[in-house]
Amino acid sequence: MSSRNHRLHYIPGVWLAKETLKNLKKLLKPHPEIKDEPLSESSFPCKIGSKITAEEYNNFLQRKESSGYKYEHRTNGDVYVIDMSDPEHNAVVELLQDYFNIANGGVILNKPISVSGDGFHFNPTVMGQFIASDVMVKPNGNHVQQPIVPYPGPPPGDKNGNPHARIICEVANTQSIGNLRNKCQNWLNQVYVRYVLGIKFHEKRTTRDLQGRFYRSMTAMLFQQGVPGYLTVRC
Repeated sequence: MSSRNHRLHYIPGVWLAKETLKNLKKLLKPHPEIKDEPLSESSFPCKIGSKITAEEYNNFLQRKESSGYKYEHRTNGDVYVIDMSDPEHNAVVELLQDYFNIANGGVILNKPISVSGDGFHFNPTVMGQFIASDVMVKPNGNHVQQPIVPYPGPPPGDKNGNPHARIICEVANTQSIGNLRNKCQNWLNQVYVRYVLGIKFHEKRTTRDLQGRFYRSMTAMLFQQGVPGYLTVRC
């Protein structure tokens, strides 16, 4: 989140722009319920709106006036802030993107594989609702051979009609591991998604490394299309 033209408030371990929350109040209508004060990590999940339609929620996401947060739009119309980024989250997302980009063999322009984040897809279980992930891997449309037999209708894609992501990565900071698992499993309702990797950060330990940084454990879950259950590793 940029600090330009924002009056920042300090919370231990977290910097938040107060103006961001004011924007939330304006955008999440008709029944916003959000306090005019900074959010802390301990406050999640935090309800910020009610009776919000899928269209209103999508418009709110596309304006990107509140980047750095993760949201959940529930079936009853309630909207919650469920997570926020921090340096560890950003570092892991960047590392995952770097690993997936190795497959492009150093190609910069017109890569065969597109690796990105925050691109909107349609929720496979909620009609018309947008969802996004921290990392998504999909083929470059320029390298996708068109089918000989036309598909009965357009194949699934992102909101702009580009090829659908095949690999999804979700990285959770304060988001509960149960909520993370549910979101990962939800992605698999779209058969074009082949793998989903979920990573959950746990609370920082009391011990530090040589640079004075706190050690932190994480749990990784790997889901595969058509395979029951998932693999899990904690380290």
